[in-house]
Amino acid sequence: MSTAQNIRENVKEKYGQAALRVSSGQGAACCSFTADDGCADPITSNLYDSQQAGSIPEDAVLASLGCGNPTALAELKPGEVVLDLGSGGGIDVLLSAKRVGPTGKAFGLDMTDEMLALARENQRKSGFENVEFLKGEIEHIPLPDNSVDVIISNCVINLSADKTKVLQEAFRVLKPGGRFAVSDVVVRGEMPIEVRKNVELWIGCVAGAMEEQEYKTKLAAAGFEQIDLEPTRIYRIEEAKAFLHNSGLDIESFGAAIDGKFASMFVRAQKPGAGASPEKTIMDVYDPAMCCSTGVCGPAPDPFLPRFAADLEWLSSQGIEVRRHNLSQEPAAFAENESVKAALTLEGTDCLPMILVNGAVVSKGKYPVRYTLARWSGVNTGLPALELPVISNKGCC
Repeated sequence: MSTAQNIRENVKEKYGQAALRVSSGQGAACCSFTADDGCADPITSNLYDSQQAGSIPEDAVLASLGCGNPTALAELKPGEVVLDLGSGGGIDVLLSAKRVGPTGKAFGLDMTDEMLALARENQRKSGFENVEFLKGEIEHIPLPDNSVDVIISNCVINLSADKTKVLQEAFRVLKPGGRFAVSDVVVRGEMPIEVRKNVELWIGCVAGAMEEQEYKTKLAAAGFEQIDLEPTRIYRIEEAKAFLHNSGLDIESFGAAIDGKFASMFVRAQKPGAGASPEKTIMDVYDPAMCCSTGVCGPAPDPFLPRFAADLEWLSSQGIEVRRHNLSQEPAAFAENESVKAALTLEGTDCLPMILVNGAVVSKGKYPVRYTLARWSGVNTGLPALELPVISNKGCC
């Protein structure tokens, strides 16, 4: 058996076991199979907010072996065709189906029978009809040329023994102007080979991870343009220690060599063509009732609101169309938007502020910081990849 075949069979076995673990009620799937206390590893944990997780079957969430949340970053639009490479239990496919709506289509591609069975059961539970799960390998995508608007993937491409072929296939099936928007684990800089081999023993999710510049080079060689890799989570030695507590490996002996060297990244690229210019991104902010349009006046304004207003102004300077609606001044705007109207009916004004990007709800009940706003809008801030705390939601006065 060749090395590539051996890797493929090992991946199939691992992910088949993960699917059976979930479907048999034993709990969540994990990147590590050394843990005996559930699944609390730093790679797969806390990737989906409660609103996303609550909108799909629990088994789809439990089966996730991803390292990011590509559906939250890919700017999916109604009517688009999406393909998830290595779709697992179907979490990102189902979330994509919700975003593209009944006029769109979400495909999931997986080579593992157990995962496909679990994904199709999750589809049945969710009721989505615009979803189709395909059996196949990501190196040989069973779809025609120029048939997909967006390709997503969640910590799967790094597991392939032939990443060049995967990227070539992704380019082939994308329509002209189509978008490549995946989450993947990436190596940041040089790492001693013996250290890398040790790391790959304990965490399947980083096995085969490419170095950052290598990833860019392979994407360019496949024909992609507008290539960008944005860190979304950088793994520190403290996380490795927590993950490796019962692995039997001597963390201290190589800890410094891996500290900060692995990161989950959002990888963006685009296939050139007639439709290559992306549509303008629109962000709508639905504020609670405030005395003015920005909420920064009055006798006791919220001290965080001036910063939020400045962050929105910065987004506008980056080409994002920002539209802000104040409940006390534009009540009709709240009634006209079905998502906002439904949230107000169910939750009252506690759901405010609400933030929508291209019509899709991305946040409720809080004002986020610049890094998060930029991430939702597809703008690179150049800031470190950490999830900063959200700011106040109490309004101006």
